[in-house]
Parts: sequence; C-alpha cells; structure tokens
Amino acid sequence: MKSFIHLFEETQEELGRKLEEEEVEFLDWLYQRYIEEKTEKIS
Repeated sequence: MKSFIHLFEETQEELGRKLEEEEVEFLDWLYQRYIEEKTEKIS
C-alpha cells in the first residue's frame, strides 16, 4: 500500500473534493490496520 499521504491525496482526487474529517479518520484507521497486519506477517 502507498503512504498515508498518497492514499489521502489519491482519494481526494478520485472523489473530486476535499475529504471530511470522518473520512480522513477512516483512512487513517484503515492505513494503521494495514501497517499492523503487515508487521504481524513479517514477525
């Protein structure tokens, strides 16, 4: 997965608008889960 900033910018571009705070929080949660799972698989 891309960096959080890349994911954030790409999502805004796809939607054609700025993200609402709830959407940013969801993307942050999603990205953190991805990092956690990726770290667990490496261990």
